[in-house]
Amino acid sequence: MKKKSILYSAGINIEEGVLLHPRLDEEIYSLSELIHSNSNASISIINHQGDFYKGTSREITYIAELLSQKLKCNVNYISDCIGENAVRYSKNMKMGEIALFGNTRLYKEEQENDFNFAKELSKLGDELIIGGFCKLHRENSSNSSIKKFIPWEYSSGVRKEINKLNFLYNKIFSKKRTILILGGNKIEKVNFLLSHPKLSHVSKIVIGGIVLNSVLKSIGVEIGILKYFEIKIPDELLNKIYIPDTFIAERTNKSHVIRKLYNINSDEKIIDFIFDKKYFSDVFFSPEKYAFLAAGPLSIPNSKNSHICYHTLSKNSIDGLFMGGDTLIEVSTFSNVSSGGGASLQFFSTGYDQMNF
Repeated sequence: MKKKSILYSAGINIEEGVLLHPRLDEEIYSLSELIHSNSNASISIINHQGDFYKGTSREITYIAELLSQKLKCNVNYISDCIGENAVRYSKNMKMGEIALFGNTRLYKEEQENDFNFAKELSKLGDELIIGGFCKLHRENSSNSSIKKFIPWEYSSGVRKEINKLNFLYNKIFSKKRTILILGGNKIEKVNFLLSHPKLSHVSKIVIGGIVLNSVLKSIGVEIGILKYFEIKIPDELLNKIYIPDTFIAERTNKSHVIRKLYNINSDEKIIDFIFDKKYFSDVFFSPEKYAFLAAGPLSIPNSKNSHICYHTLSKNSIDGLFMGGDTLIEVSTFSNVSSGGGASLQFFSTGYDQMNF
């Protein structure tokens, strides 16, 4: 029997110590199926973790250990993902052998979608399986330009995730009034706020993080030392957005203070806000007419005042979808979940037929 050499591009972007996560579940599902249906194959896994430019990427030996536990087989760790040593190791792997190669985001070329870097990565296998629904919208070398150098297809986990989103859209979001909850620190959340044509039923919007900073700045509110994006909010959209009246601000000495909307000092930063449940008063009367989409945490970790928003939805049995890595770690979820925030937002913004995956 001739040996196959499969290259698997994973999306297990989790921190050390995280043992349960939909991103991990998705890849275990895909890899288990791949192992059982390809007994004559060696599997070389590449994975991204962290962000090169933010200095958060690191060696991922802990992910190899986690994969070994979950797959119930040995997953070797090779610190290189490109270069002579990595290629030689991959070529010499035996049937049934599995190895995780070094973090692709230890290289800036990965996030630059560099063609030469992608070509080097492609040398680790003869055929490519692209996993990690959470990264499908990322134009990274291991996810995008690598497709030009090696035959490829999506993993079973990715296809399962896309099918789930199609089902949820047709069952829930195409029929019910949608409560949009957006937070975190990524521009994709702000972009989605400004343009969500496929979600025609959005009637209420709760925002936090850099999304809230950007909206407050656009309407002339002092936000202190927080980061924001320059945006213009149409009045029609602004009328749907919940603007908090009371905030939790952090002083330069790290102490916390309660501030009203227009009383935030220039040397402070907003870390949370008090959510007024009255904003959901019409939801209380007809909860069956509503659904929610939540992507990105509304506050910094361990600051939970804004989480009253989630508790209120849960108490009223509102169905919906939690999306993305940070959201799933920092929020006690009570409905459907998706491993990818940005990828899910792109899905609901454009629909699968128009997705650039």
